[in-house]
Amino acid sequence: MSTRHLRQAALLSFIAACGGEAPAPATPTATTTANANANADTNTNTNATAKAKANAEPDVLTAEQKRRDEARAPVAKAVVGAYPNWNGFFSSLVANFSPDGKRILFGSLRDGLPEIYEGDVAKRGDAPRAVTSGPDRAIWAAYTPDGKSIVFLRDDKGDENHHIYRVNVDGTGLVDLSPATEPLQRGEPIFPRKRPDRMVYDARSTASVSQKLFVQSVNGGEPLLAYTNPRPGGLAGVTPDGARALFVDAVSSDDQRLLEVDLATGAARRVYPPEGRKFGMSSAAYSVDGTRAFVASDEGAESSVLVALDVKTGKELARYVNTSPPTAPLSIEVSPRGDRLAIGVKIGSHGEVRILDATTLKLVRDVKVPIGDVTVGAFQPDGKAVSLLISVPEKPTDVYAADLATGEVRPLREDKRPGLETLPPIESSIETVKAFDGLSISVNQYLPKDRAGKKLPTIAIFHGGPATSYTVRWSPYARFFLSLGYAVVEPNVRGSTGFGRAFEMADNREKRADWLQDVSSINTWLKGQAWCDPHRVVVWGQSYGGYTTLMALTRQPTLWRAGVDLYGPADMKAFLRTTDAAIRMFFVNEFGDLDKDGALLDAFSPMRDVGKITSPLFVYAGKNDPRVPLAESDTIVRALRERGVPVEYMVAANEGHTVDRNETKIELLTRTARFLDDALKGP
Repeated sequence: MSTRHLRQAALLSFIAACGGEAPAPATPTATTTANANANADTNTNTNATAKAKANAEPDVLTAEQKRRDEARAPVAKAVVGAYPNWNGFFSSLVANFSPDGKRILFGSLRDGLPEIYEGDVAKRGDAPRAVTSGPDRAIWAAYTPDGKSIVFLRDDKGDENHHIYRVNVDGTGLVDLSPATEPLQRGEPIFPRKRPDRMVYDARSTASVSQKLFVQSVNGGEPLLAYTNPRPGGLAGVTPDGARALFVDAVSSDDQRLLEVDLATGAARRVYPPEGRKFGMSSAAYSVDGTRAFVASDEGAESSVLVALDVKTGKELARYVNTSPPTAPLSIEVSPRGDRLAIGVKIGSHGEVRILDATTLKLVRDVKVPIGDVTVGAFQPDGKAVSLLISVPEKPTDVYAADLATGEVRPLREDKRPGLETLPPIESSIETVKAFDGLSISVNQYLPKDRAGKKLPTIAIFHGGPATSYTVRWSPYARFFLSLGYAVVEPNVRGSTGFGRAFEMADNREKRADWLQDVSSINTWLKGQAWCDPHRVVVWGQSYGGYTTLMALTRQPTLWRAGVDLYGPADMKAFLRTTDAAIRMFFVNEFGDLDKDGALLDAFSPMRDVGKITSPLFVYAGKNDPRVPLAESDTIVRALRERGVPVEYMVAANEGHTVDRNETKIELLTRTARFLDDALKGP
């Protein structure tokens, strides 16, 4: 596998670049000032009470709140019960085949927590066998090359410090292969084809930016440290003999280098791009015999290119130029027969799959996938099909197989989801909104099908990242609130991936002021839609999307009726001091340097203008979050309670940077529904 390893590094890179002028100090509008003056009288009367309650403890619900939440529980349980066969955002598992091709390993939330299951390819309607079973999530698994064991990754309450486990295929003999040393974020191991007794994986401590490569026996024992990279990165491939590895060195968010590492000596040499060039890379892989490397990059421009290189000389042997569209990042999966490549094309709002000839890189055929989120997984051992993960708005994420000869797609699972049929029908589309400077903003739009001309309360959900995007897909948040009569949109504002290099970097540093204007443009566009109630527009987001919520409520306080912040940074300086070291490194280009750009970080920190928040806010956090520490959510909650602004705070004890568990999802959905009912009352 190749793309799964690069994806782990990509989650940390938050691709960014520099440029722009510093923003002018914010000037309160007349409306903002009037609101602030009106609130001042109220705050004076309640000041003593507010200060007494100015703590950051999670809310304890009253009996009445619990009763109201319970009334919404059936809808929430129906949505959550329509579980995806997928292990969540931090998982790259699609479906891995057994060596004989008769079974698959896949992830699922069917039992309430991300776990690994084994299914029979010939009996896709039969209940799968649980390979893992609590108390914590398992996010990836593969068969060992001999087919006798399964290796999987599990962390502790969402802390992302994954251990590698091995278990016999019959469920016996569970072994933790990770030594009890310092906590490490371990990546998915690769098993060299001719050395099935060993595995190679990358790992890193959250306190360090350096990424390490380890070689270890599948049977256990101490891992051998083979290479240390001074920066973050990701393992992309291993030669069949296990002697060499491809490693992506993430120098900066727009400068990645492909290295080949000698795993015996630790010597590393640059393979791509040529010296002096700065390319953004999305994927890399070895050919089956290890003599060539396939690399997907933007070549430092508005392009999307895949090249085949001679690993020893770096000579380009073949090239594929993606023109539809010319800016989409590509992922690579190599057939075990060595004759074909399966290419995932991430277009921003949806995904596509193409089959290329592995020698010439010429297009063989397109795979017939629906408009939705599509991820390429592993090939069948015979190379005749490749697994896919497909998610569409009307159906939860599931695993499929694409036939290379025909391009046709067939399901690998046919699981019954009784709750799905109880949900009302919806309509989904991809719309375009013009930004203030002429840029086009893609927006995923979800509406109840039976709305009968009603003006609907509307939720704008902004993605995390910053450098990711929302594809049209199954979303439990959207489906739940659509069932309650809301409209939901997901804007891919500037900074989102899949729309070109310039668009992705158009929100960096001082240019975040332009990004804020995009957020405002979305608000204006929503209020002009016939189905939107302009007086009941909500801003919502997770992670960087949570930051978006806080920035919208502080910089645009009159535009949004309420907000929902799921583990968003509140104080940029405090966040950068306490977050993962690799995130801090990559955020230099995205936001600024903690030591050198204090004024810039303050300018775009929600806490600078927290006194302007007047709209009710719901805050959710995972207690064990390693990316946005719990203190960030505590900070915003405490600041609002001091001023008497309505805020409800939910902290999940067994979650990290996640909403993984079914019970967490149900509680979050029902509580936010009740909270928004109250926040949106009145004109």
